[in-house]
Amino acid sequence: MPSAAVKRYWEWLAHEYPLCVCARPRECFHHIIHVNGQRITKDDMLVIGLCRGCHQGNGGVHDLGGERQFKEATGLDLVHLAALRRHNFEVRG
Repeated sequence: MPSAAVKRYWEWLAHEYPLCVCARPRECFHHIIHVNGQRITKDDMLVIGLCRGCHQGNGGVHDLGGERQFKEATGLDLVHLAALRRHNFEVRG
């Protein structure tokens, strides 16, 4: 179960970033699991809101095999965006 701090962050994310990176409505949060090609421990504070298609659909991050492959296919850097949004929450949230 997410902590109170994680819940606050996810609520803030949902409010500040209601759209997926493809501009469709956000439907879920994707945990960033690879940084610089290395698998990291799941971090509830390193997530990004995605629509179902970008998350688990054909051509989505899970279908392609991870964040690096998603970036190569779409040009969208989910790791960078998730880190930037977390930073924005920490300084402005």
